[in-house]
Amino acid sequence: MAAVPSLTVLVYTKDNQPVAHCLEMDFMTTGCSRDRVVAELFETIRDEVQQAVEKNALGRLYRPAPEQYWQRLAQADPLGGIQIPLPAAPAAALHAGEIDVKQFACAD
Repeated sequence: MAAVPSLTVLVYTKDNQPVAHCLEMDFMTTGCSRDRVVAELFETIRDEVQQAVEKNALGRLYRPAPEQYWQRLAQADPLGGIQIPLPAAPAAALHAGEIDVKQFACAD
């Protein structure tokens, strides 16, 4: 099975709430703080990858966000990279213990 590619997370504000948006999977979370929405998004990604591996459906995870978000990325500032650790079963199936994530912040 192919490894999970690096992911891109765009962090921005919508309706006065922080949003963390994984552009390759079009998953997003909202909440009361930037740190919390990013943590919740990483948890969602980890859970979804685990379920996809269990169902042999990794290809279904990837549905890119609409073009407008990719355009916002071009004007965003890098926040740095991080790795999302994977549980044992997905890590073994993917031959990787983590998913690389690049984070960017976008002005409102």
